[in-house]
Amino acid sequence: MMKHFYFFIISLFSVCLLQAQDYKFGKVSEEEVLEKEHPEFKEANAAILFREHRVYYDIQRNSGLRLITEVHERIKIYNKEGFDWATKTISAYQNGTETEDIGSIKGYTYNMVDGKLVDEKLRKNGIFKEEASKYSLKTKFTMPAVSEGSVIEYTYTIRSPFVTSIDDVPLQFEIPVNRLEAQVKIPEFFGFRMHYNPKSPIVFPIDKKRESFTYNYTQKTRSGQRIVKTDYSQESIDYMLDVYGFKRDNIPPLKKEIYVDYLQNYAAYLRWELQYTKFPDSPIENYSRTWEGVAKSIYNDAGLKQEVNRTNFFDTDLDQLLAETKDRPGKLAKIFTYVKNKTTWNDFIGFQAENGIKTAYKYGKGNTGDINLLLVSMLRYAGFDANPVLVSTKAHGIPIYPTRNGFNYVVAAIEDQGEIILMDATDKNVAIGELPERAMNWQGRIIREDGSSDWVNLMPTVKSQNTTMLNMQFDEEMVLKGKSVRNINGLHAKKFRDNYVGLANEDYVQVLEKNKGNIVISDVAISNEKAIGENIKQSYNFELRDAMEVINEKIYFKPMVFAGLNENPFKGEERSYPIFFDFPSSDSKTINLLIPEGYEVESLPESAIVNLKNGEGVFKFVVSLNGRFLRIESSLDMNNMVYTSLDYEGLKNFYGEMVNKHSEAIVLSKS
Repeated sequence: MMKHFYFFIISLFSVCLLQAQDYKFGKVSEEEVLEKEHPEFKEANAAILFREHRVYYDIQRNSGLRLITEVHERIKIYNKEGFDWATKTISAYQNGTETEDIGSIKGYTYNMVDGKLVDEKLRKNGIFKEEASKYSLKTKFTMPAVSEGSVIEYTYTIRSPFVTSIDDVPLQFEIPVNRLEAQVKIPEFFGFRMHYNPKSPIVFPIDKKRESFTYNYTQKTRSGQRIVKTDYSQESIDYMLDVYGFKRDNIPPLKKEIYVDYLQNYAAYLRWELQYTKFPDSPIENYSRTWEGVAKSIYNDAGLKQEVNRTNFFDTDLDQLLAETKDRPGKLAKIFTYVKNKTTWNDFIGFQAENGIKTAYKYGKGNTGDINLLLVSMLRYAGFDANPVLVSTKAHGIPIYPTRNGFNYVVAAIEDQGEIILMDATDKNVAIGELPERAMNWQGRIIREDGSSDWVNLMPTVKSQNTTMLNMQFDEEMVLKGKSVRNINGLHAKKFRDNYVGLANEDYVQVLEKNKGNIVISDVAISNEKAIGENIKQSYNFELRDAMEVINEKIYFKPMVFAGLNENPFKGEERSYPIFFDFPSSDSKTINLLIPEGYEVESLPESAIVNLKNGEGVFKFVVSLNGRFLRIESSLDMNNMVYTSLDYEGLKNFYGEMVNKHSEAIVLSKS
């Protein structure tokens, strides 16, 4: 009873504090700066004390409509880990001569110095603007004089000519929000439909109402062919506004969990779908689309069709490359490798060729559209049925409704005897049929030359293999000596190449020795690490001291040693988000141990088979003893990549069984 009373008092105090706070720009209090930790989420490195997000349309008689977004944020920095929140990057879109403008930036950092509240202004020379790509502008600033305990506050405005595209209104972040206010005002000329994020477990109520609005302006008229007289008259336009309002206190942060595809995809937000426009004295124009229409529009109007049919700048080089190769698999491999070696990705994404495939070919650099559309063009020239596939990257989310904005990436595909083979030449380490992790996001849309399109599965379906064998025995001093041999293929091999190719030998030895106890590793050998698409083989010798424990002249030894799973990755009591594994995987480990002379096996772990969700995951642990030779085979087959939060308890128990079996010891006694 007393616990509930204290909770009531704390909650009441928090509400009173929120009500007492002044959220006007510049009205930061000493109490906010002196606060040492968040009252509810004590582990938070930072918190949004206040955020206001306003969207409305500005009507000017001469320049027409502009879409205005105004943002005001006040953020508390609790510790050094929260310093990242002191840097803000604002993205803007440009297309030809039309550009979004980011302006009206002002900001202050507040600190307590010698018992007094001191502010430091964000100067103009601390604001940087850059053209990130042909279609993207970025404005970036870092707040000055930030230290542990600082409160930062800034405002900015985005003025956009793209009046039919309202950006998402965020309602949740990776840090807690004490107070959030949002308002979106849409004139009746636009028919927008509001969507919540379907992947977010939180749905906040939104207030909606209609308001009348009168726009007054001065009309200038002239009489005669020559300007002999100018008259000014007051005119007005009356119309209705749809007003969406949102005010909420104490919004929890996104919960950080392992095996999440992209955490921000689960944040609460409001998304706006344009369905129609209806301007005065004009008919209704419907913008509702199908995915087929979106794909065809992108292919024809965004330059994809033009780019993939350009061949006259590489034809001679490609003819020479393929002159002695007659079989189709050989041609495919040569073209894919050629494009990867010829071009380098500039880290910009997009489904359009930003510089054009000819320029990318000439200078060896381009965005995802430049490189992968070049690949499609070369494959078509060589006789393959090749087409672009529109993709939404993991960070971009999954498209909710048919719109060009639903895609932000493109890969290449060939269709051969009913099979679709995907390729992405922007990643040096992917093989044919593989995609980098950023592009493995549910489904893409393949666009064919005849204008037809279909959904294509982007998720890997073939299991990648990771096989390890340890042959080991104890020497006279009971030091465990042995050899490890590992074979890996598929996306396991890609991950190895991403992480370790190019690493110095001594540095890689340190990687191998980490978290393996008192071990010394030598004679490391790796083959095929640069042969993309080939299996990687790794071997090394090791000496492991303190691998056993002696109690009452008996030896207790965990035979899985450093090859076992010693910790359950799923520790939480519950799960908020789906569980995403990188790819279907088969991970097997074989332990061969020679029992030392003079000892016999007193007890062994029992064999076991554990199934997860009707065979979507299978763990096998098989123990056999033949004379002095002990053999343990442990295998984990994860046949599915994605599990819902409802599967969490089963996954947690499944991995718990694995940890238990890998932790079991054999007992040796003197014979």
